[in-house]
Amino acid sequence: MIDVGLLATIAIVFTIPTMFVRPWPPAAVGGGILDTCVGAVVVGVLVGRLTAMAIDDPHSISNLSDILIIRSGIEFWPGAVAAVGWLVVGAHREAVPVAVRLAALAPAALVGWACFEATCLIRDGCPGPQSLIGLRPDGLTTRMFPVQLVVSIAAAGGAYLVDRLHRRRLPSGQVALLAVTVVAATRSIASIWLPRIGNGLTRQHKESVAVLAASLIAFPLICLRRSPAPGVTAQ
Repeated sequence: MIDVGLLATIAIVFTIPTMFVRPWPPAAVGGGILDTCVGAVVVGVLVGRLTAMAIDDPHSISNLSDILIIRSGIEFWPGAVAAVGWLVVGAHREAVPVAVRLAALAPAALVGWACFEATCLIRDGCPGPQSLIGLRPDGLTTRMFPVQLVVSIAAAGGAYLVDRLHRRRLPSGQVALLAVTVVAATRSIASIWLPRIGNGLTRQHKESVAVLAASLIAFPLICLRRSPAPGVTAQ
């Protein structure tokens, strides 16, 4: 059975950043956003899926059909680390400073994430706390406040902020770390209201809080170092 909602989500996530985001500096992403990022996205999704399976049901890793059921769960941060690793390797191969490449792609990544969250509307609905004002996900009789739509707006706003600061000469290393901070902070706050089993923090929530704490500690340290200027690439 074809998952139309998921296919539409993939198309939107890849199309919107390519159409509306212009990397800065352009030379840092010479092949274009899509060509530069498609491998990173595939690797990130695969690693995130395998990590989730290894945690929840290690025996299912040997089953290819189970691996392909992406809706069953993906570990966000392991997948993000794998995607960044792919971009780092590509930057080294193309002789582009890593910080410059990551900073140039940060707005597009945030817009892609915003698109993914917003497309909850065409997947299974947008879950959240019960609310008089909200949406009614498929299979439920109560309205829920669409937390993912708020996350989408926050991600898009973060993309705009990161892009503006970069073009105003904020060093590339700081731009890349700021993008990580935006994602970690948004996920940490949003996770408070997303549905979960039990009253404690979920594993994903704890991971986001840990990444947020690490990025806040790292930010003043990276500010003390000289990062490549936004318009500088290696020859």
